[in-house]
Amino acid sequence: MPKPLVQLVVAYSDNHVIGRDNALPWRLPADLAHFKRVTLGQPIVMGRNTWESLGRPLPGRPNLVISRNAQYQANGATVYPTLDAALAASQNAERICIIGGEQIFRHALDIADEVVATEVHAHIEGDTFFPPMDMAAWRETERLPQPEENGYSFDFVTYKRRATQQQA
Repeated sequence: MPKPLVQLVVAYSDNHVIGRDNALPWRLPADLAHFKRVTLGQPIVMGRNTWESLGRPLPGRPNLVISRNAQYQANGATVYPTLDAALAASQNAERICIIGGEQIFRHALDIADEVVATEVHAHIEGDTFFPPMDMAAWRETERLPQPEENGYSFDFVTYKRRATQQQA
């Protein structure tokens, strides 16, 4: 069986903010619907802070939470001590969707095959950021501008990892 596609699913502003006070710093219903379409039926992997910000398991997909605390309980999700352990537990999936937060994205960016981003065209105050992407390693394969919502313009963008010499 081929290994699953590892996808980072993220919304970030022009200055790479993804959160503020453990919440999204904008309200974009179209982005939430897009997120659901992308992740439904696939395992979603997240850090403890992201899990706690959701407040409940997201239905229709296995919820995997990463926590270094071996005693941590996440009702409705399975807890793993590392990103590698969560990925290993999802090897039978077609895709694995990594949904945040900042620390998990930093660890996962090097192993991801795709980034499915909502790029919010604004500079936003925040305390949580998406790491910079080395654009020599990525190519944009799709950009879908969306109608403005709640004062924000944004695009749905897909980046795929460029093939390296080892992969070719």
